[in-house]
Amino acid sequence: MNPRYRKPLTWGNLSGALVYLVPYLFMCYLARRKDTRPIRLLLLPTILAMVIRGTYYYDWFEPRYYFFTWIRALLGITVAVQSVDLAFSAKGRLKIGETELPPLYGDSRTSGEQTQCSGLLPHWALEAFDVAFALRGIGWQFGKGASFPKDARSLQRGAFLKATALTFVKNYLVLDFVIGVIQQLPGVGSTAGGSMFYTSLPSFPRYVASTLIFFISGAAMTAGFETLYALGTLIGVGILGQSPAAWPPLTANPFATESLSDLWAKRWHQTLRRTFMVMGGIPLGWVAGRPGVVIGAFVASGLFHELGAYALGRGMDHRVTLFFTLQGVAVLLESLWFGITGRKVSGWAGRLWAYLVMVPSGQMCLDAWFNRGLGGSLFIPKFMSPAQSLIIPAAKQFLGRL
Repeated sequence: MNPRYRKPLTWGNLSGALVYLVPYLFMCYLARRKDTRPIRLLLLPTILAMVIRGTYYYDWFEPRYYFFTWIRALLGITVAVQSVDLAFSAKGRLKIGETELPPLYGDSRTSGEQTQCSGLLPHWALEAFDVAFALRGIGWQFGKGASFPKDARSLQRGAFLKATALTFVKNYLVLDFVIGVIQQLPGVGSTAGGSMFYTSLPSFPRYVASTLIFFISGAAMTAGFETLYALGTLIGVGILGQSPAAWPPLTANPFATESLSDLWAKRWHQTLRRTFMVMGGIPLGWVAGRPGVVIGAFVASGLFHELGAYALGRGMDHRVTLFFTLQGVAVLLESLWFGITGRKVSGWAGRLWAYLVMVPSGQMCLDAWFNRGLGGSLFIPKFMSPAQSLIIPAAKQFLGRL
């Protein structure tokens, strides 16, 4: 929607912008009940209409909230795609070991394991939330085949929570510091936006600078995902009483990847794997087999991120979609290499290959986001930021005395 037709988002109408979550949770509940497909299909248009309106009709009109606008849009798109998936699923959402779901009316027990009850919410609500947040498919039939990092933490509840709390603190501090550094950079760190390729510099130092920005931005992304996931883990296990086994690690040191297949299938987070499969992988797979699945999923990932950025009111930049599409092409080239040689791309040569593809194409993607002011957005409030409150002011004061 054109920004001039949007309505200012306030605390007073925020509930209206997110009200689509109510029918979505009902959709999630229905997905755990037998013979509800007709109801789910009838409910789908309402959810989609509410998502579009809630996502693109409201705007903060405040550049410093760009990041939260982007996240709000990505949430809406995820809900829309998940709703399509749930609505068209003939059998609903089955867990591993289940053969059928309970009826809409009557006994709510299934043929598999029961959802662990925390005592805070009724069983039906826990089931709805279970479906809504099971994006990685852990313990669900649709998640078969997905790869999750091995967990080095003890699965004993107390030790697990302690290790997770340390992970949260470590990644939070890294995220806070790296964001603080990025926001000191001219252009890149402002909401007005600017390129990470500083044309005032000669070619070599220009690309050295952009490469450094790429790596610290990658560190910020990884730390950001890990921080939020650790917080979710603490809530899920510590408050809702879920099993530690339901919260395996999110990433596995993406910087140590030995191929792009290794990066995207194992080391990077798989939170949106099903979303991208529904958006593009499955439809293109019907047409072109496995190559269609791979390219379709990566193109969907690019469009997903760009449709989210469109909510900023600063247009679309298809370099993002091109970046993700190139990743899909590179993954297929690795499959072709394996088919010809019988050897997987791995080792130091595989790592070099992955970096040669990722570094230049990743800079293209990041530059598209920085140009629209995302780098200067509010990520962590100043009163919660040691970097903004103490470290960076002290560093500036020290450097000013030199």
